[in-house]
Amino acid sequence: MDKKLNDKKKILFLGASITQGKISKSFIKILKEKFDLKQFTFINQGVAGYESYNLLNKLYKAIRTNPDSIILLIGTNDVLSSLDPKLEALSRKLKHIPHKATLLNFSNNITNIIKRLKQETNSKIAIASLPVIGENLDSIENKTVKKYNAELKRIAEDENIIYLSVYEKQRNFLLNEIEGKGKDYIVNTRLAFKSLILHYIFFMKLDTISRRNGFLLQTDGIHQNSQGAKIIADEIEKFIRIE
Repeated sequence: MDKKLNDKKKILFLGASITQGKISKSFIKILKEKFDLKQFTFINQGVAGYESYNLLNKLYKAIRTNPDSIILLIGTNDVLSSLDPKLEALSRKLKHIPHKATLLNFSNNITNIIKRLKQETNSKIAIASLPVIGENLDSIENKTVKKYNAELKRIAEDENIIYLSVYEKQRNFLLNEIEGKGKDYIVNTRLAFKSLILHYIFFMKLDTISRRNGFLLQTDGIHQNSQGAKIIADEIEKFIRIE
């Protein structure tokens, strides 16, 4: 006999565009193919453009879903804002963020998110390390991502939640395939917009766009192709299957 909807395990995903999966290969869709949807409900609350503060500010939406498990993947936009003063100023204005884009502010936001989730839900919680930005592991973007991920790992240990090694798995993939010397992230939105047009106007597959742009894991230096999304999905699958 099929389980009723209320008996299904609810898995909640929090994050930005990589989680949302509209301009990135959806790792949540990959996960849906791995699980019996008569037993699991996958709730996607990823919002494109979100930084950690935006998620903290809208956390009531997550709490009221009363999920069994929560997976956080948030911070890529925090990293990009921290590296680009013009983007930082624009994003503070458009996203109504009251503080600078610093590692300390990011850490405080993530800590507050986790503390609230622990206090106001009975959910099993995991936080994923941030994926690579561009595929040159020696770039300033990936050196910064590494610092942010070290902070995420520390917070996970302090708060006794699960840390998912997304960056570490993607890093190992790039080291094995191209010795970590892939294409740099291009610091403008032109490539991302071009990729969107190719996908939604000309119906080009994301993996085709990825190959045209010279990436192994991404379409445009940020968003995931099938391989990048699979690495994320594989890490999350292991967490969901923990009893």
